[in-house]
Amino acid sequence: MAEVQGNDPSGVVREVEEAQVPHELDPLYNWVNRDVLGSPSTMTEDYLSELKSFGVICGGGEEEKLYRVELPRRGERVCDLNLEHPRVPHWLWVNEVMLTEFGVQIPFTPFQQRLLQRCFVAPSQFHLNAWSAIQCFELVAEFLKLPQDPEVFLYLFTVFSPNAEGKAKKGYMSVRPGKGQRIFGLYEESFHDFKGRYFKLFPVGDHPPFWLTLEGDVCQFPSYWSKDVGVNYVPVSYRKMNEEQRNTADVLLWLFSERVLKAKAVLGNPERARDLIVKMAGKNKTLANLHRAMAANLQGPIILSSSGGQASSSALEGGSSSNVQAGIESRLEVFSSAVVAGEEDLWGGWFRPKEA
Repeated sequence: MAEVQGNDPSGVVREVEEAQVPHELDPLYNWVNRDVLGSPSTMTEDYLSELKSFGVICGGGEEEKLYRVELPRRGERVCDLNLEHPRVPHWLWVNEVMLTEFGVQIPFTPFQQRLLQRCFVAPSQFHLNAWSAIQCFELVAEFLKLPQDPEVFLYLFTVFSPNAEGKAKKGYMSVRPGKGQRIFGLYEESFHDFKGRYFKLFPVGDHPPFWLTLEGDVCQFPSYWSKDVGVNYVPVSYRKMNEEQRNTADVLLWLFSERVLKAKAVLGNPERARDLIVKMAGKNKTLANLHRAMAANLQGPIILSSSGGQASSSALEGGSSSNVQAGIESRLEVFSSAVVAGEEDLWGGWFRPKEA
C-alpha cells in the first residue's frame, strides 16, 4: 500500500512494507546523522509507568489523564515519522530528561510553543542544552515578572546545527549566546546520555492534543524532524525589537552578562534560585521602571544608565545594547551586596571588572 507522507521532509512517496528498510538507506531518514540513528530508546515500560504514576508528565491532576505514554517500536528512532497518520501527527516524541531534570511539563507553555513555531523545530529535535536554556529563560523571566518573549530569547541566543558530519546531515539543533550575551551556562558541557531517553506521547480518546489546533487538523508547531530545519530561521537584531523587548533584553544582560547563571543550579532548585535572583534584581531601578512602563503601557524607551535609572534615548541610535557595558562600578556594587551564604554555586563565576 502506498502512502503520501504529508509531513515528509524529503517529499517522497513511501511504499509501506513489512520489511523495514535500514534508516541509512531510507530516503526518509538518510539525511539524519549517524549519532541519532544509532541511538535506540533505552526507556522501559516500568519506568514510563513510574513517570505517569508520580505525575511527572503533566504535573499530576486531571491533565495527566488526557495523555498516555508508549515505548517506540523495535527499530524506531526519535526522528521517525508517524506513517499511520502522515498528515496529522497522532503522537509526539518526548525526551524524558526535559521532564525529570528540567521541569518541563506537558502541555508545553505558550512561550515554548511560540518559540518552537518561530524556530520551526520539533521539540525532540532540540538538543537538551537548548531546552535547558529555554527553561532557564522562562523561569528567570517569571521570577523577575518580565515578558516571556521568544523574540528576546532569539536575540540573546542563536539557533544552530552543531553537526560534525557536514551540512548534508542533520542532528539535534542547539542554541548559543550571541557575542557578549551569555547569561546562562550550559547545563552540561558534554551532554550525550539523553539521546536514548525518549518515548511516544499520545492523546487519550478524542481529546485534541496540545500540538494540534482544536479542529485537530493543523500543527501548532513542527512535530516531526526535518532536514530543512533552520532554513527559514531569521536571527533577531536589537534594532528590530520593540521597546519592551529591548528593555527586557537590557535588564537580563545588565543583571547576568558579567555573572553567568548556572543552568543546573537554577533548574535543580528553582525556588532557591528565585529568592536569590529577585534579591539581587531588587537593587536594579531599571527593572522597577520597566514594570511601571509595562503596567502603564508607556511607549517611550527606558534605557539602562550607570546609576540603574533612566538614560537618554540616544543610546538606542547605535542599534545595539552598548549601554549594557556602562556602569561597571555600579554593577560590581550591586553584585557584591547580593552575596549571601551558599549563593556562590548559583553562578558560573564572580564578576570581575574588565582590564583597561
